[in-house]
Amino acid sequence: MKKIFLLLMAVSVMAGCEKKNEQDTPRAIIITGSGDITAKLNEFRSLLGDVLNTTPGQVSGRREINWDGVPDQYITERIPSDFFNPTAAGSPASLQRGFQYSGDVDARISNNLFADQEASNATEFSSFSGGKTFSAISTNLWNVDFEVPGQAVAASVNGFGAVFSDVDDASSTTIEYFSGNRSLGLFKVPVRSAGSSHSFLGVYFPDEKITKVTIRQGNAVVANGVKDISAGGSKDLVIMDDFLYNEPKAIQ
Repeated sequence: MKKIFLLLMAVSVMAGCEKKNEQDTPRAIIITGSGDITAKLNEFRSLLGDVLNTTPGQVSGRREINWDGVPDQYITERIPSDFFNPTAAGSPASLQRGFQYSGDVDARISNNLFADQEASNATEFSSFSGGKTFSAISTNLWNVDFEVPGQAVAASVNGFGAVFSDVDDASSTTIEYFSGNRSLGLFKVPVRSAGSSHSFLGVYFPDEKITKVTIRQGNAVVANGVKDISAGGSKDLVIMDDFLYNEPKAIQ
C-alpha cells in the first residue's frame, strides 16, 4: 500500500511539473518561409498591423526597415546604431522608427551584395526589396533594442521578423527573443529553396513584451575574402534585407 501511495505521489508531482512547463512557455505565432516569401511577409504584416507607420506618435500599426534610402557613404562606413531612431532636434521623422543596434556593431549596407568583401558573394546573395542589402561585418551575433520612435525611451514590441539571403545550413541562422533578461525562445531561420536565396522568419507573442532580439547571422562573419559554403568555403554566410515589427511602445 505504501508503494502504491508513493507511486501516485510521484505521478502527481510529474503531472504538476508538466503543467507548469506548459504554462511557462510563451504563446507564439511563428511564420516562416523560403523561396517566394511575399505571402508570408504579408501574413506577418497583418499580425503586426495593416497600417505602415512613417512618423512618430503612433499607437498601433507596424514599422518596416529596408536599406535603399540609406546613403551610400554607409557602404564603407559603420551605420550609426541610432540611424533608425535619431532623437536630436530636427531629426528626420521618417527615420524615427524606434530601432537601434545595441553595442558597437559594425553594420553596413551594400549595393553589390557585398561583392566588395568577396567577389563570389555576387552570385550567392540576392536582395529582396530594392537593390541594397544589409550585414554586420564585425560579428555574426548582434542585438536589436527598441525605443519609442523619436524618443530615447526604452520600448517593447510584440513581434519581429526579418528577411535573410542564402541560408544554407538549417542551424546557422536564428533569432532569439527576450523580455528583459528572460528568453522567450530561440527560433531557426529556414534554409533557402531551390531557385531563390530568400528565407523569412517572423515571431509574434500576443501576451509578451519583446524588449530585445538577438540575431545570429550565419555561422561566420561576412568579411574580406571569406567564401560561403556553396562557393567553396567552409562556413554559411548570410546577409539580410527587410526588418518588420509592430509599433514600439514605452515599457510600463
